This record gives sequence, structure tokens and C-alpha cells, in this order.
Amino acid sequence: MPQTPPVVTQILQILQQQKVCYAQLLTVAHRQKKAIDAQNDPDLMKALQEKNSLLQNLQDLDADMQPALQNLTGADRELLTQRGKALKDEAAQTLEELISIENTCAEILKGKKADIAEQMKVFHERKKGLKGYGESGGPTSRFSQEG
Repeated sequence: MPQTPPVVTQILQILQQQKVCYAQLLTVAHRQKKAIDAQNDPDLMKALQEKNSLLQNLQDLDADMQPALQNLTGADRELLTQRGKALKDEAAQTLEELISIENTCAEILKGKKADIAEQMKVFHERKKGLKGYGESGGPTSRFSQEG
């Protein structure tokens, strides 16, 4: 069996690190959803910070891979395709699950935003209705015995 070229080995190692990072992102996304469901803002912020750190790590890994990709020959690309297929499939499956959780979280947050907007609208309408009863130190209510 021929020896694997160093450039292919390097790319496969980076792909493995990316796969691990995607799995960590998935774990954080589950914690994020749990925090959203529980309305636990501190845990949500912690999950978002950790997610940002992992995303930065993925960007760094991608930057590390770019020079190696430039040095691939046609034979190296074929070998990489064969040896990296399992990694690619696992990463794709993890990404699909991650995207699903992120979409769910986005929908939940969108619904909560709409609920809060509705509550604020009702609050402002009630506040306007209370103005007819006067402000502190102002004229008395039209329904009072003094007015």
C-alpha cells in the first residue's frame, strides 16, 4: 500500500479536528436550546459565548487548510476524496442536526419576540388609558367626588 502524502495527512487531520468542533457545537446548541426553553438568560449567554469561540476555531482550521489545498495534485485529491469520505459524511450529518437545532432556536426566539412586542403594545395602550385619570399632582379624575 502506498504511503499517504503529507499534504493529504495534514488535511485529514484538520478535517478530523473540524468534525470534533462540529460535535462540540452541537452539544453547545443543545445547551442553548435548553436555556432558551427554560428562559435562563445567563446560561444562554454562556452558550453563545462558547459557540462564538468554537466558530472562531473552525475559521482558524479552515485558514490552516487553505494552503494545503493549494498544494494538492490530482492524485492527492482522489486519495483525499476516498480517505475523507467517512469524515465528510459524519460532519455533514452533524451539521444537518446543528442547523435543525439552530432553526428551532430561531423560531422559538422569534415567537418570544412577537409575544414581548404584543405585551409592550398592550402596556402602552393601558398607559394611555390611565392618563385620563391624571398624573400625580395633576388634576383629579373626572370620576372623583372632588372634581
